[in-house]
Amino acid sequence: MVLQVALNALHSQARYQEDPQINLIYQRLIRRLGGLKLKDEMLYPVRTQLDRVIVYTDPVEMMAKGKYQSRGTLFEKLDALEAAIIKGQAVELYRCRNPYNPNKVRYEQVYPLQLIYADIAWYLLHEDYKDGHLAVSRIDRFTDYFKVLDSKGRGSITQWKSLHIAHRLLKAGWGLKLGSRKDQQREIHGELELIKVKVRFFPEVMEFIQEGEKRHPKQEIKPGPTGKDSKPAYVDYIVQLPERSLEEFCRWVYRFMDNAQFIYPQYLAEQHLKFASALIARYFV
Repeated sequence: MVLQVALNALHSQARYQEDPQINLIYQRLIRRLGGLKLKDEMLYPVRTQLDRVIVYTDPVEMMAKGKYQSRGTLFEKLDALEAAIIKGQAVELYRCRNPYNPNKVRYEQVYPLQLIYADIAWYLLHEDYKDGHLAVSRIDRFTDYFKVLDSKGRGSITQWKSLHIAHRLLKAGWGLKLGSRKDQQREIHGELELIKVKVRFFPEVMEFIQEGEKRHPKQEIKPGPTGKDSKPAYVDYIVQLPERSLEEFCRWVYRFMDNAQFIYPQYLAEQHLKFASALIARYFV
């Protein structure tokens, strides 16, 4: 049972998250298990995760399909990157793409803390070498440039401390954005004021909203007045978030289209209306 669960996890990470290292390990295990009578039972994927990566992660596959550009990606340095994480080594990387801020294509010196798979891609959780700013970045947006700045490393205790703080921020927020350094420090010290957001969801999606009882630790779900069918006319989803998370939260709300309405803060309601109006205009040009 334990081996089957482990194999299922490896199969999922190799096939859907396309981790090149895990794929090699999985293929080796398959070959070694080839002669066992229980092979078919152990290899059947009883459990899996269907979240698919949307970028190339395997340099060999990229080369075979003609997707290899002048420089590779950080996926080519995963062994060295993982070693740096374990040892707490500072490294220098080169960010070749930055859709959120095209002007910030540059060399970056960081302590890598953890590899994270989220939704559609692999990310690197890292801490700035000089000022301690925590951030999450897509791995494929770095080239294969990799330079170790401190061979000795700062050790696992400091790494664990930074990792714990980063996950506190991730848990308190919505998505992967960890905010500016200034606001991040205020949030870590409990000095940052959270923003209370209230969104009203209507009958077509109410059950989906109510099912998510653990969507966020600071959430409240309040049913509206009951109609003739003994069902609420709507449910209000209320959550307190740091400002850094509002953009990612709004994207989640927008997916429910006309079945969601911001109640407060007012500027988010106005923004939603503006985007809805822009969408209508696109269809009636």
